[in-house]
Amino acid sequence: MYKLAVIGGGPAGLYAALEGASQGLEVVLFEKDEIGSNIKCGEGYFDTLKLLEKPEAGICFKVENIIIKMKEEHRIDCAPFNLWMIDRSEWQRGLGEKARSRGVKIEEGFRIGKKELADLKEKFDLVVDASGLVSVTSRAYGFKDFYKDNCARAIQYVLEGDFSHLGSNIKVGVEPHYMGYYWVFPKGKNKDGIETANVGVGLFKGGGKISLVQELQRVLAKEGLESYKILKKQGGRIPIKPLENLTHDNIMMAGDAAGLASPLHGGGIDLACISGKVAVEEALKGGKNYRKRLGSIIGRKFSMERELYRLWEEMEYNAFEEIIGIALERDENISPNLILRYRRFWAKELPILRTFIRGLLKMDWQGNCLEGGK
Repeated sequence: MYKLAVIGGGPAGLYAALEGASQGLEVVLFEKDEIGSNIKCGEGYFDTLKLLEKPEAGICFKVENIIIKMKEEHRIDCAPFNLWMIDRSEWQRGLGEKARSRGVKIEEGFRIGKKELADLKEKFDLVVDASGLVSVTSRAYGFKDFYKDNCARAIQYVLEGDFSHLGSNIKVGVEPHYMGYYWVFPKGKNKDGIETANVGVGLFKGGGKISLVQELQRVLAKEGLESYKILKKQGGRIPIKPLENLTHDNIMMAGDAAGLASPLHGGGIDLACISGKVAVEEALKGGKNYRKRLGSIIGRKFSMERELYRLWEEMEYNAFEEIIGIALERDENISPNLILRYRRFWAKELPILRTFIRGLLKMDWQGNCLEGGK
């Protein structure tokens, strides 16, 4: 029987394990802690390509609107989106139980290093490395510095307090003095009746002199949250560029270990799930087309997000906000004065914004994004 080893019990690893089980493989998943532990995430489950099912466990609520706070507030109606706030620990534990029920052997408290990786390569036909940052494979094959050079930095507090003013909405703030954003993602009340939210700051580029701790403290004051109780402090790096090589011998990289997170906002749950599943599918076909297959599914979305990031980086802040406002408006609400003011931009760059927004609204990024992704 074909034997599959999975390193890491996060979304990519669990989806790889479930796909392996569905294909009739002998699957062993190795998790250094416990499934659902050590979560560092805003916990927004955003299935931008509509390739995944609704989470089976851990849903806090379906997000109604994304509030974008710049100088003004802008709203994106999330009715067409597959976007939920989740308790990721509960969701991953549910996936773990599902995997066990399908015959996956899960080894918790089992840390994989270079020696153990070499053993797995010998004993298993396929290894999926979903170990996150910094990946086990990168240490063994000498490319761990790739992550350092191609990651965003983030800090997050889990706060206890009253977030009822946000309802079933999430909030992001884009400010002029750094390339990044802050977020306030409420989760509602937990099983103990305590209302919480994930509040954080992410810095994508530059800003070496910016203290994330100080920025987050400033954001708490700005949002009126400075008196709220801090339940947990978290920080880390977020990959924003995929690895050039996703295959090393019989090892396939997936999720954060593969550098698969949005280059625009850093979210990566959906990409982790997709890559874990596709890695196993392609390995059973020989593995040569893994990167190409991923590109056929997520490539257009990645390209549009990189282009929007470029506009964000190059444009003056006030102009960028006005352009964002235009992109979110209905065509009939765009005045002739606005067209005249941005006539050069309109011809060259606005189609990028339009395509991006319509991609979100219609979940149609490349004609038929579902082709090859089912």
